[in-house]
Amino acid sequence: MQHLASLGGALRTMGREWRAFGDRRYRTFHGIGTSAAVASALAGDGLTIPLLLALGAHPALATVIGVLPFAGSAAQLLVPELLRRLAGNLRLLTLAILAVGETRGFVLAAVTLLAWAQAIPAGVAIAGIALVMSIGGAATTIGGTNLLGWYGVILPDPERRFVAPRVMGITLGLGAVLLVPVALLVQAGLALIGLRVYAILFALAGLAGLVELAAVRRLPNPGRVRVAARGASGIQSAELDRFLRAITVAAFGAGFGPYLSIYAISVLGLPAGFAILLAALASAASLVSSTIVGSLLARGSSSRTLRVSFLLRGGSMILGLLAFPGNPAAWLVLCLVAILAAAGAAAGTLAANERLLRLTAGADLIGAQGRFVAGTALGLTSGQVANGLLLALLPLGYPAFAILFAVSGITRFVVAARVEVSASWSTSTMVHRLDDLRPPKSG
Repeated sequence: MQHLASLGGALRTMGREWRAFGDRRYRTFHGIGTSAAVASALAGDGLTIPLLLALGAHPALATVIGVLPFAGSAAQLLVPELLRRLAGNLRLLTLAILAVGETRGFVLAAVTLLAWAQAIPAGVAIAGIALVMSIGGAATTIGGTNLLGWYGVILPDPERRFVAPRVMGITLGLGAVLLVPVALLVQAGLALIGLRVYAILFALAGLAGLVELAAVRRLPNPGRVRVAARGASGIQSAELDRFLRAITVAAFGAGFGPYLSIYAISVLGLPAGFAILLAALASAASLVSSTIVGSLLARGSSSRTLRVSFLLRGGSMILGLLAFPGNPAAWLVLCLVAILAAAGAAAGTLAANERLLRLTAGADLIGAQGRFVAGTALGLTSGQVANGLLLALLPLGYPAFAILFAVSGITRFVVAARVEVSASWSTSTMVHRLDDLRPPKSG
């Protein structure tokens, strides 16, 4: 009974926090989260991977194309130099980068229409999609990272911890709501109008990107952001170095994990609509996870939350071994894997970013973010390239994917066992209270 009462109290607290976030003064953040959800859901790999397979791309090639945005995000290392050249104008730099990333839907729509009209060969269309996703996807990641820094400048630390997870929650939650009807629409649209259904959805993603840019422009100006001098070593912390190494190894495990959509279509023979449905389930799980973890991180240990996320993601990959051909419940297993992996990924993303902010408090955050994103990009790219090579060399079937599931899961378990954690779950700083977030009364 005591545990049920504690759970009920936690749920009521989360409800009050979401109601507080619904206040008018957070309207700009609502707009950013909502428009980003549409842009990312309709121009992300939930749709591009099934499209690549429909165009005739080999699963190994589709896997490598899927990692290109992560590889390109290593360009985050260039952000400090760009900021120095712009005299610390974080607003201008962030808007310019997001303009490249969040309007990629328009270009994807054009490439898809050209492929449908047979104005370009399928191979050229595949290459075009790869190029757009590489540049646009990387720009979205880098711009989003810069936005976190922007929030940190314009919001007091307790309020930043309150706002950022909920913007992410809106993005993931609305993405889940959108992808369910999108899965049905794609399944029906392919039979009626062919690849043009993808072009329509990509164009809508581009329009949502324009709305997002307008919302970001309404944020308070962060002013001139200080960046460490060129050639300075930045943050010297053995603890930070160990954290970044753990993140890089964990990212390798994530990259080695198979695309569930590719496995579902190529091995289990499930339709493209089911693959998109997996993305919808993942988004819904991310929403729930980010809501819970966002409240937890305001009061507790980011390092211990990060460890739990590694265990959750590793366990989901081991569970994937049960989704073998001939198992009538293989589709259900894939759904569970998508839910658990996404919940762990959302928790890990929030916990890792919060851990980075705590380790770099008062130091060169922009430089540390560059190292963090670059390390993640290196791990993901290495893992996913190895993933693609394995699929290219081995016969396309369950044994190859079983290796991917196992290595990805075991890697995360090893990192979870070795990652440093705080002394207790209650370790936290700058705990926020709802009273702290209410604007002062006038008069």
